[in-house]
Amino acid sequence: MRQSLVERAIGLALLALLVWLVLLILRPFAGALIWAIVLAVALWPIFVRLRAALGGRSGLAALIVALALLATMVAPIVRLALDVGGQVEELVRLGDALLRARSAEPPGWLAGLPFLGPWAEALWAKLDLDREAALEALLPYLRELAPWLLGLGAGLGRVALELLLSVLLTGLFLFYGELCALYLRKFVTRVAGARSEHLVDVAGGTVRAVALGVVGTALIQALLVLAGYLLAEVPAAGLLSLLAFLFSVFHLPVVISGIPAIAWLFYQKGASAPAIGLAVWILSVSLLDNLLRPYLIRQGVRLPVLLIILGVVGGVIAFGAIGLFFGAVVIAVAHRLLLDWLDEPQPPSAPSPPAAPPC
Repeated sequence: MRQSLVERAIGLALLALLVWLVLLILRPFAGALIWAIVLAVALWPIFVRLRAALGGRSGLAALIVALALLATMVAPIVRLALDVGGQVEELVRLGDALLRARSAEPPGWLAGLPFLGPWAEALWAKLDLDREAALEALLPYLRELAPWLLGLGAGLGRVALELLLSVLLTGLFLFYGELCALYLRKFVTRVAGARSEHLVDVAGGTVRAVALGVVGTALIQALLVLAGYLLAEVPAAGLLSLLAFLFSVFHLPVVISGIPAIAWLFYQKGASAPAIGLAVWILSVSLLDNLLRPYLIRQGVRLPVLLIILGVVGGVIAFGAIGLFFGAVVIAVAHRLLLDWLDEPQPPSAPSPPAAPPC
C-alpha cells in the first residue's frame, strides 16, 4: 500500500511537471492561440460552406479564409501603425511651420462657440502676440507626444505580428477542425462524463453568437456611420468609425461617438443642415442595434440576450479584449450547467418503515 501511494505521488508530480513545462513553452503564444481558436470556431460555418462549394477541398478553403482575415484584420493594423509612426515627422513639420508662420486672424467660427467663444478668441490673440513664448510652453508636450506616438506604433506592430500568427493558426485549426473537435469531445467526456459533452456545443455556439451578434452588429453600425462621415466630408472618418465600433461593442449609445463630427460640421463649416442630417443618421444607426443584435445572437445560440451582454461587458472589463468571448462562454456554460442540475430527476426516496404496533 505504501509503495502504491509513493508511485502515485511520483506519477502525479511528473504529470504536473509536464503540464507546467507545456504551459511555459506555449506561454509566448497564448494570446495568438486563444484568438485563433475563437476565430476558427466563429468562422467554422463559413468554412464548411466554402469547402462544400470548392468540392470538399479543405486546404483551399482554409487558405481563402486565412487570406480574407489577413486583408481585413492584419493589413489595416499595419497601415495604422505606419501612419502613427509617420505622425512624428508631421509634428516636426508642424513646429517648424508654426515658427515661420505669419500672423493670422482667428477664424470667424471661433468667436461663435457657445460659452468658450470670447475666451478662445482672446487666447488666439495672446498666443499670436507672443508666439515664441507659446511655443516654448508647448514644446514639453510635443517632446512627450513624439515618444508616445513611437511607442504606440511599436505596440500596434506587435499586435499585427500576433494577429498574423493567429491567422496562420486559424487556417490550421480550420483544416484539422473535425479532428480537434473529436479530441475535445473525448477530453470533456473523460473528465466530466458523457452528459457534459453538449457543453462543447454550448461553448462553440456562444462564440459564434458573440461574433455574429455583438461584433457583427458593431461592424455594421461602424460601416454605416463611416458612410455618413464620408458623405459629410468629416475629417478622421476612419478613427471616428472605430470609436463607433467600440461604443457598440461595449453596448454604449453609438450616437455619443458622433458628437465630435456633428460639432465639427456645425461650427467649422457653419452648416446646420448637414450637421442635423448627420445627427439623425447616426441616431438611426444607434437605434438599429435594438433589433439587429438580438436577432443575430439567436442565430448562434439559444440563450437569453441579457446573459450574453453581461458576459461580453463583464468579460472585457475583467480580462481585456479576449474577455469579449471568454466572458460570454463562461456565463453560457454556467447557465447550461445550472439548467441541467435543475432538470436532473431526483432519486426516489426510500419507503419509511412501518410503524410499530401499539402495545
